[in-house]
Amino acid sequence: MKIAIVGGGAAGLMAASVASEKHRVVLFERQSRVGKKISASGNGKCNLSNSSLAAERLAEAEARDVYNRREAYGIVSRFDYTALMKYCGEVLGLETYADAQGRVYPRTENSGSVIDAFRLRCQKNNVKTVTDAPVVKIEKSSKDFRVWLGDGQYYHFDRVIFCVGSNIQTRNFTSFDLLNGFDIAITPTQTSLVPVKTKKVWLPLNGTRVKCGVSLLKNGKKRAEERGEVLFRDYGLSGIAVFNLSAYIARSIVMGEKADFSLSMDLFPELSEEELVSKLTARLDVMGADSKTFFVGLLCNKLAEAIIRKKKLPPALAKSDISGLAAYMKNIEFQVSELCDAEKGQVMCGGIDMSEIDENMQSKKVPGLYFAGECLDADGLCGGFNLHFAFACGYIAGSAV
Repeated sequence: MKIAIVGGGAAGLMAASVASEKHRVVLFERQSRVGKKISASGNGKCNLSNSSLAAERLAEAEARDVYNRREAYGIVSRFDYTALMKYCGEVLGLETYADAQGRVYPRTENSGSVIDAFRLRCQKNNVKTVTDAPVVKIEKSSKDFRVWLGDGQYYHFDRVIFCVGSNIQTRNFTSFDLLNGFDIAITPTQTSLVPVKTKKVWLPLNGTRVKCGVSLLKNGKKRAEERGEVLFRDYGLSGIAVFNLSAYIARSIVMGEKADFSLSMDLFPELSEEELVSKLTARLDVMGADSKTFFVGLLCNKLAEAIIRKKKLPPALAKSDISGLAAYMKNIEFQVSELCDAEKGQVMCGGIDMSEIDENMQSKKVPGLYFAGECLDADGLCGGFNLHFAFACGYIAGSAV
């Protein structure tokens, strides 16, 4: 059979690599090269999976709510961490390692190694890769599919695997417009794993990184919490901890919920408020009462200056100031105004409803049409979960055609 794969990202490359073992495959990519999103993953190192996605640990991942749809765990269970690592080593020749947090990277710590491994596998299997080839229409007849390109040409295929990575919009056209006429249920989309804009910003701290705890409050109630790095920006807050919390905001948006969100920073998540009061009180004896030098060795200078200013600390601290200071540093709240735009995001929330596909990733309404990866309404947190989901979808669809 002749298989068309629309989209040359993680899902598309995996689907092409697998499907080409038995079929003729043509891979269409709208950009100048395949795998551009893979190249940006993990700050260029490519965080391609997470060891917590091993079958025996999936309950642990589900307890952490790493995916927003239960169906995602079922898909991952069929091509779990162990299966992906075996495929990487035995089929792609790609050596990997997992860090202390379970995040999996290529041994080279270079995303280009992942892309090259897939590219070479596809070449070996005679996959025809067509870049700078935006697909503008997919049609189905009684016999086959027609895939139309932007230059007006069309090609016939027996099966189509739809692996468009995100709902890309150009002029008045979006990626999901390719599915017009198929009556596919699509959840509204929203950029996720993205920095947030806040109603107040700490401009002097722009570019400053802080390790802390962060809680997401939804209508005043804690929805989720993370520990990690927060990056202050001139528009709000960024960093991995904020990215993960943005996923819950994005999921709320696509569900049509109206809610007020805020982020609460805890500069000392390892200490209770009482323990922090004791620590700061003892510090008065060591550092003295001068508020300008009190924080030296405790906080970076810019953050200390911001706290002095925001908390309006007196020039000379007294023991009576300590409890209020401790409470403030355990709960510095920023109201969220909105999520940043798509160009700053890592993944798309929303997409093709999971009820539209069967166990082989095939459309229940359009036989021969398969969906894989980010186009589906399933998204994960940072840490390799989204790329693994894309690879798993691609593997299942590529095996099933």
